[in-house]
Amino acid sequence: MTLLKIFFLIASVFLITHFAQAQEAIPVSGGLAAGSGGSVSYTVGQVFYTTNQAATGVVSQGMQHPFEFQTLSNPALATVKLTAVTYPNPTKDFIILKITDTVIHDLRYTLFDVTGKSILSDAITASSTAIQMKHLAIGAYVLKVIQKNKPLKSFKILKQQ
Repeated sequence: MTLLKIFFLIASVFLITHFAQAQEAIPVSGGLAAGSGGSVSYTVGQVFYTTNQAATGVVSQGMQHPFEFQTLSNPALATVKLTAVTYPNPTKDFIILKITDTVIHDLRYTLFDVTGKSILSDAITASSTAIQMKHLAIGAYVLKVIQKNKPLKSFKILKQQ
């Protein structure tokens, strides 16, 4: 008879834990950020998220989006002033490479995958260049800006689905 009681006790514990409702996230921190353009509440440590899609864009709620750009070359290089801008980061479709130097001549970009294989390469002819990444696989890439076969700066780019 005690074996039957133990069985019902274990079964009851499993059923109660299966149907019990609990908090989905145990947040570390959070708050409210407000400004002239609106406000947003945030939670650090959020595990679950939802994604809302429309024809005009995508919003992921409850998910932390990394914003990671690293200049991989010499930051003291003052030959050309370069900035790389992507939206959103990690990017899905394209990268915008903006060059703030007034002289743009003999500049090229090359995009490498993590194995060092050259994926894309083209000339930079304007101060703002769109680099398509929609067809590339998810992962990390290195974007190198080259002038007269000399690398000027490199940027780490993240691609997501």
